[in-house]
Amino acid sequence: MRSNPSTKPHWIVSTHYRMRAGFFAYAFLFCGLYLRGIACPAWAWGLLALQFLVYPHLVYWRALVARDSRKAELNNLLWDSAFLGTWCAALGFPLWISFTLFISSAINSVISSGRSGLLSSIATFLAGSAAGLGVFGLRAAHPDPRVDWMCVLGLFGYLTGIGLIAYRRNTTLSSVRMKLKASEQAMSQANEGLQRQLAEIHVLKEQLHDQANRDPLTGLFNRRYLRATLERELARCRRNGTPMTLMMLDIDHFKSINDRYGHVAGDEVLRQMGEVLKNGARQEDIPCRFGGEEFVLLLPDMPMDVAFARAEILRATFAEVSVPSPRGEVRTTVSIGVATFPRNGNTMDELTHSADLALYAAKRHGRNGVRAYRTDFGAMGPT
Repeated sequence: MRSNPSTKPHWIVSTHYRMRAGFFAYAFLFCGLYLRGIACPAWAWGLLALQFLVYPHLVYWRALVARDSRKAELNNLLWDSAFLGTWCAALGFPLWISFTLFISSAINSVISSGRSGLLSSIATFLAGSAAGLGVFGLRAAHPDPRVDWMCVLGLFGYLTGIGLIAYRRNTTLSSVRMKLKASEQAMSQANEGLQRQLAEIHVLKEQLHDQANRDPLTGLFNRRYLRATLERELARCRRNGTPMTLMMLDIDHFKSINDRYGHVAGDEVLRQMGEVLKNGARQEDIPCRFGGEEFVLLLPDMPMDVAFARAEILRATFAEVSVPSPRGEVRTTVSIGVATFPRNGNTMDELTHSADLALYAAKRHGRNGVRAYRTDFGAMGPT
């Protein structure tokens, strides 16, 4: 029995049922006409009715209840060929009846299984004929023009019916292919649109991420980004046993610049400080605006003496910057405090605190200078 009775049977089952039921009913007419002409007994009529009127419905039911409906229907085709071969032998192999019965079963097998189906149909037809000869013996055929013409008309109708079925299936397949092609094109267009949207979302995400991590005025990284990066860089330096230096920079007398020249000029001074840091930074360095007029430059894998020399260059470069304003040229300086890991701090808070203390030491010593962190905040230069 079928494992899932609710599953629809294979399409060849329903198609062959219609073709078999119609053809076998018509075969009952021309075979019956032939039997009438040779005066067969009543039991032959009973077998004829059982074969051509009842048999098609029995094999259809068998295919419906089978676990594999297609395989069951292919077996039904072989039984068709065997039974039709038996009938040809029983009737004495009349030409048109034999040809009609053979070609109808062979065509169905070819359509369903190709060359192997044809060979199987021939073999079973011959087996059925041999069985018929064994039971009924070799009988002489009795030509009947009426039967011949009925066979010709039956073949015409049968082959035309197969052609119409093939046409309808080809038309349906063509329509399905066109719909699939249209669906594929629509899916391709939708996929392209989705890819564009994903790319736009990715760009927007990068922009939002960049905006969240950068100072809008100077374009430098912001304090939020510095804190996350500093923790990561400290962990890396601990693993590798390498130093890391942090510069804390503060623009001197910045409040007086805003008061005297205006906030527009003050903003331009901040931007110029950002440009000095970006131009003087390596690819791995991290320049940040810490807040207000304070800036930070993180220098991974750089010892104090090298960082101190870099700080002096930055200080001198910024001292040369001039910013035009309606109230005159703006020139100012920067004070810088320097601290290094691990000597001046092992954690982020310790390192930033040390650099901040060094910065205040620079400001107390007259500004426009660089101080490295020391416990007494006195000596200039690295220790």
